[in-house]
Amino acid sequence: MKKIFSLLLITTTSVFSFSQEDTLFSKTLTELVVTATRTERKLSNVAVPVQIISRKAITQSGSVRVNDILSEQTGLYITSGGATTSAGGGVFGNGIQIQGLSPDYTLILLDGEPIIGRQGGVIDLSRLSVGNIKKIEIVKGPSSSLYGSEAMGGVVNIITEQALLNRLNASFRYGRFNATDANLTAAIKKQKWGLQLFGNLNSSDGFDLDKTAPGQTVDPFGSYTAQVRVNFLPTEKTKISISGRYYDEKQDNYFLTQDIGSGSTIAITGDGRVTDMNLNPVITQQFNNNLRSSMRFYFSRYEYEQTLLKEEDKTSYYYDFFQQDFYRVENQTDINLPAKNFLSVGAGLVAEKLNTTRYAGKRSNDIRYAFIQDEWRASEKFTLIGGLRYDDNTAYESRLSPKLAGLYKINDKLRINASYGAGFKAPDFRQLFLNFFNTAAGGYVVYGANEITISELEQQKQQAIISDILPKAYELALLKPEISKGFNAGGHYDANEKLSFDLNIFRNDIENLIQVDIIAFRSNAAPVYSYFNVKEAYTQGAEVNSSYKINKQFQLQGGYQFLKTADKADLERIKEGSVYTRDLQTNETSQVTKSDYAGLPNRSKHMANAKLFYENEKNGWSASVRVLYRSRWGTYDKDGNGLINRDDEFAKGAALFNVNAAKSFNGFRIQAGIDNLFNYKDRLNLPSQPGIQPYVSINYSFIKNKNNN
Repeated sequence: MKKIFSLLLITTTSVFSFSQEDTLFSKTLTELVVTATRTERKLSNVAVPVQIISRKAITQSGSVRVNDILSEQTGLYITSGGATTSAGGGVFGNGIQIQGLSPDYTLILLDGEPIIGRQGGVIDLSRLSVGNIKKIEIVKGPSSSLYGSEAMGGVVNIITEQALLNRLNASFRYGRFNATDANLTAAIKKQKWGLQLFGNLNSSDGFDLDKTAPGQTVDPFGSYTAQVRVNFLPTEKTKISISGRYYDEKQDNYFLTQDIGSGSTIAITGDGRVTDMNLNPVITQQFNNNLRSSMRFYFSRYEYEQTLLKEEDKTSYYYDFFQQDFYRVENQTDINLPAKNFLSVGAGLVAEKLNTTRYAGKRSNDIRYAFIQDEWRASEKFTLIGGLRYDDNTAYESRLSPKLAGLYKINDKLRINASYGAGFKAPDFRQLFLNFFNTAAGGYVVYGANEITISELEQQKQQAIISDILPKAYELALLKPEISKGFNAGGHYDANEKLSFDLNIFRNDIENLIQVDIIAFRSNAAPVYSYFNVKEAYTQGAEVNSSYKINKQFQLQGGYQFLKTADKADLERIKEGSVYTRDLQTNETSQVTKSDYAGLPNRSKHMANAKLFYENEKNGWSASVRVLYRSRWGTYDKDGNGLINRDDEFAKGAALFNVNAAKSFNGFRIQAGIDNLFNYKDRLNLPSQPGIQPYVSINYSFIKNKNNN
């Protein structure tokens, strides 16, 4: 019945087949967003927390990768690659934390389509160049009513440029560690079609923060990106868009380690390779001022392969392979209804396939989904939005995700908004199907929830493979989706033409939080892990942003986030008085109080930024000073009480200073800058932060004409 329901919705919406211009609100202003409602809206008419990073802001910052520019935004924290999970698996690359929710709860989109390749639950944002980005839209809070799984904490939509002018742009940047980044962009615009080409080369010699550990902290690498985007207008009401992207990265690996058998030091050499490709055709049709429809097709493949050999005899030391395929077809139809209602309905099919050495065989998953959203503009001042999405997934139970949001404009200077939504995250392939035996790290085993049962463990015990089965093993069960119920409320205030403020208060309650736990011990005393729905947690806080235009040349921006997080079970244990800690100096034992408790790890209570921008259009000079502050954050439990409460369980807070200056003349732009001016480093807790990073860049832009002929 569920399959029939989804397919009927696809058939019904496909009758309208293909997109119209938004007739509810004026499109004369350039501050438009699409991610919050899946249709173009003025930022001032959006009822949920949205942040826009413009092309100009990216240029002023001097950033070259997406993780660089996101790290400078209020309320966003970029987690460092190289951290180790409790199950021993690595976190691959730099993920993004929104409102205190982990990176695997944030959906990353490229031109509205999902970026795949989560290893350890993280999308590595450093593989995305900013060279052809038009803007980045960030929606904070649960967005599963529109985007489904992985949008529990929010959505980051990276929107690339399309051909609007005949132009050629080239840039080159050089920095510390022989880091280079080069871009080439070409655009051809004709009356009915446009072609946008983009290429990027990025490389570095890597760096090493700990000479006592084997290998470099970050290995040498080189990558390139190629992207093409074609827009075609066969008629005034029909638009066809086709875009494709290919990314290739090679990492060089070399380190010394101890041979398990002989105990002697051996050299390990090899390489790792990442490839990422996608293809995205879109057909849109505007039937009239009240009806539009779009049909989207999307294919993406992510592949990672690492081969390590013993240098002396070239025999195999380690091999890892990960390949994910993602297919999606989706229809969305938008209808202007009477009484100032704007209705969006859509449905789609998703097929995912995974092949990796860490799983027992190939895996696949199919999803059928449908969504509906009604935007009611009750008056010029009040807008109400309601939405609902249904997901039917072959790997877990079906899920309904609702959302309700409202916007009220008190006057021309002040508007307030509030929203409530239920987000969810489906268990990923790793949590369901992982079957990993690590011979190189003591022989521990990690099973996905679908890969092991208590009867299989008992059978392994009879065979003397396992020595002990722990009580936790008897709780093994199929995983449920993680659920988030999120509330956001805030507003925007224009004090005058120079000064403005944004405020947002948020609360997220998470149920069925998935975590790893030990279920047994092997005969060699190595642990056996699996995944469980066990925890309930929350994140809550407030965020404020402000902007002040000092004069024509200077602008000051600032932001601050206050965040509190907690595992509700930990709070209950503290309340019962059953949690103790030991003093570092006196070695005395005492009860842990609520004020001692730091909440969930890797979250800072305070984060802030201050940015001063200078731009003089007459003489072509520009400059910026950007200060990013993060207070201390919890790392891991050291006194054995299961939570973070002691001073030695925290990483120190710090402020990063980034500065640059640029000169523009005759189509050229020369920029020099220093990121992390005062050379802040924390090799243990921030392994991807190499210290001071000076750089210089040059950019040339040639525009043939400005008439779009």
